[in-house]
Formats: sequence, structure tokens, C-alpha cells
Amino acid sequence: MSPYAACLVKPSEPLKYPERADKLRVSGAVKARLSFSHPDRAPKVEVLAWSGDREMVEEAEIYLASYRMPCLAEGQQLALEQELVFNSDEGAHKETAAFNPWDCLRTPGPFSFLETQQTGTLIRQRTRGNVLLEMSFEAPDAPPKVREVYNSGPSQFRLEVLDHVSRYRLSCMKPGQEPVAIQQAFHYAGSARGNDYSLRDMGIVAFLGAIKDVDKVPVSFDLDAMSCPFKLRWTMYQPAQANGVAEIGARVPSRKPFIAWLETLTMQLSKDQYEALFGAHMVITLPCGKIEL
Repeated sequence: MSPYAACLVKPSEPLKYPERADKLRVSGAVKARLSFSHPDRAPKVEVLAWSGDREMVEEAEIYLASYRMPCLAEGQQLALEQELVFNSDEGAHKETAAFNPWDCLRTPGPFSFLETQQTGTLIRQRTRGNVLLEMSFEAPDAPPKVREVYNSGPSQFRLEVLDHVSRYRLSCMKPGQEPVAIQQAFHYAGSARGNDYSLRDMGIVAFLGAIKDVDKVPVSFDLDAMSCPFKLRWTMYQPAQANGVAEIGARVPSRKPFIAWLETLTMQLSKDQYEALFGAHMVITLPCGKIEL
């Protein structure tokens, strides 16, 4: 361990989870470079990459600015990288590749979008929207190729997003490496929007009661054969794309068909609710027993 890592003093107060992101169960991460030039002064904070909600970046910058390096000699300078993770429920397991793009992804800081940039009359302006992009990197110093997976935001917001991601770089790609694809969602919420919504954790019975046309296709699942009881982290994207489903705790192969089915389900929501909850998640509790629909 570096002697400077041992001497780094962090804030006594925990990192603050942005209230709206916490309510919507939005997870994210911020990677930053801290440059220290004095033992008892705040470091310069440079955001290297971020995901999730822009308010997470603001909270991360405030938190990291409270770091101190008391053992730094007068006139000495030191830079180090720190990563802060916002995860509203710990323990969800996702498959990870041997090459993790997040390790070297470089992004500009969050951009600002003013509602006055929308065109048309106020009654026609969108109050909520989302842009979901898939970005494919082919070289370390080149912008990604972008595929628009879903777009419901104002047209100018979409253009701002596309300009923003054009400055993304995956600096650690090796010559001849296969293209690397990642996804990121950008959320727009205007001041004229209605209530904010959130997904609450629930049992499987209540969850299925909130699903549209849940019995349209007959299914049968034996939870007893899936190491019950267990929990799953369910992230809502349908009908734009497959929902995200992650096991909490140990992975069990016999759950794969059940998880694949959960990826296809669409909740009964209004258009406004759907846009507000796009990318939000809940924890579903599964008991022992059988599901017959």
C-alpha cells in the first residue's frame, strides 16, 4: 500500500445519496482524479467518468473536495484516482466481462439542458423523456459509434446527449481488440412535470399483479427447484428493450428460464409513469412454491 493511501483523510460523514435518485432507485458511479498540492487544502477534483444521475456527480464532487492529504510535504504535488459507487441495494450480482470498460472510460462532466431550449408552445413541450444509447468503441482515441435504442426526450435534449457522448473515449483499448459496446440512459425531467414516482420492493404475487397481460402466455415455474427463497433485482425497460434482472446473492443456474421470462414483462403504467420510472429498479422476493399462469 502506498504511504499516501494510508495517510489520506476522508470525510467523517457518509457520501450523500441524492434524494430523487434514491427515491427512484437509480444506481450510478463517479470516477475522479484528485490533485493535492497542500496538506490541509481541498484537492482539485476532475471527473473522469460518470453514470447514473447528474446529481450524483455533484454530491461526489462535494464529498471528494473534503479529502485531505496531511502527510504531503510543502511544495509537493500528488494525484490519485477515486471511484464512488451509488448502489441503492447492495449484493445484486451481474455478469462481468474480463475486460471492464468502466476501468478506463473517460467522459466529460454532466451537461446542462435548459427547458427554454425546447421549441414550440409550452403545452407541446415534453415534461419527461429518456434517451437510451448503445455506444460501440473500436479504438482508444476515437469517438464511439452510437445506436439509438430508445428516445422519448425533447429533440434538442437528444442532440445535446449525442454531442455529449461523442466525447467519450475508451483509452485502454488494445490494437486489434474487438469492439466494446456499453449502454447508458439519459433522463430528462422538466419543471412542469407532475408527481415523481418510485418502484417499491414487493413479493412476486404483488409484482405479477402490476404486470400487463401477465397471463397472455401460459408459463409454469417451480421455485422449489431454484434454491428458494431468494431475491432478484428487477430494472424496468420494457417495452423499449429487455428488462434488467440480477440475482442477489449466489447465482443458481436453474433460475435462468425464470429470469429470462422476467426480462420480457411490461408493467401497467401510464406514459408519464413509464418515462419517470424508465431504468428504475425494485427487489422482488420469491418464496418457495410454484408459479402457474
